[in-house]
Amino acid sequence: MNEQKGVTLIELLVAVAIIGVLTAIAYPSYQSHILKSYRNQAMGDLAMIQLEIESNRTNGTAYPSSIPSDFCIVCDNSGERYVYTVTSTATTYTLSATKTTLQSSDSCGDLTLKSTGETTPANCWK
Repeated sequence: MNEQKGVTLIELLVAVAIIGVLTAIAYPSYQSHILKSYRNQAMGDLAMIQLEIESNRTNGTAYPSSIPSDFCIVCDNSGERYVYTVTSTATTYTLSATKTTLQSSDSCGDLTLKSTGETTPANCWK
């Protein structure tokens, strides 16, 4: 009898189907982790900017009305995921990280950090 070696079409289709199912399960989880990592980066950036603002305030400088580019040299200032802004008065300020299109599917929304230490959305800063 002539014995054939190789993979049948059915076996190949089963392998492709298994890979498809694994990919369908893994990709959303991967995307979730990517969004969370960029959110954590934005939270860290807001904290770094807050430190710089408070440092300047102790030197007698008023709270800024915009974020100078040299305030946080390690921050992600590209604007690809978040855009950072500050709203200030003589005695308070609010830092905001507004998400852009690349971060639009992040369920946490825009991040804020106030001079009082209050953060919103609170459940995302845990």
